[in-house]
Amino acid sequence: MYEVYILNRPVFFTENPQAKQNDLVIKEPNKKQLQELPQLLRQHTSIKGVTLASSDVASLWMNFCILYQEVLAAGCVVENRDGAFLWIERNTRWDLPKGKVEKGESIEEAAAREVTEETGIDRLSLAGHLRTTYHTYEESGIPILKTTFWFHAHHDGKDTKGAPQSEEGITDVQWKFRPFGPELLENTYPSILDLVASIPD
Repeated sequence: MYEVYILNRPVFFTENPQAKQNDLVIKEPNKKQLQELPQLLRQHTSIKGVTLASSDVASLWMNFCILYQEVLAAGCVVENRDGAFLWIERNTRWDLPKGKVEKGESIEEAAAREVTEETGIDRLSLAGHLRTTYHTYEESGIPILKTTFWFHAHHDGKDTKGAPQSEEGITDVQWKFRPFGPELLENTYPSILDLVASIPD
């Protein structure tokens, strides 16, 4: 199964559809239906998510991906030695540090670099890959599919204050303990909610 966020709503690619309330199920969607998904979600705000059912999920996913220009990104869920997690406030919403992979660097290098650039926190050790997320957006009229590789990282340094990267719209850097409060969870992105739910205890 694959999952991508379009306009902050989940779209599932699966063989076995299990529609939730207000979800739309499309069986064996054609190219036109795939192209029109953003328009459909814009017009029908009551749709909370879409399930695309197919007997060949891999081919369906490939047919979806070729409609977009791919951008690779990487980021980290950073935990300090006290067990707190690193969050950033970007454009008035809580988020996790991430950014585009630059030419010539590995995904792991990109993840660590982006954390340091966006938060001022360095001395990171990557503990492993958490998950990969997908979301779409438009840039200068071009449809983009961003693939983000997420890593669990540890920060062992004493300097935990951080320094927000203002030129990227980041206004705050904070360490927060679990369980995360509603002031954070109700002001972040659905894909980030899924990601933090996967953080190991």
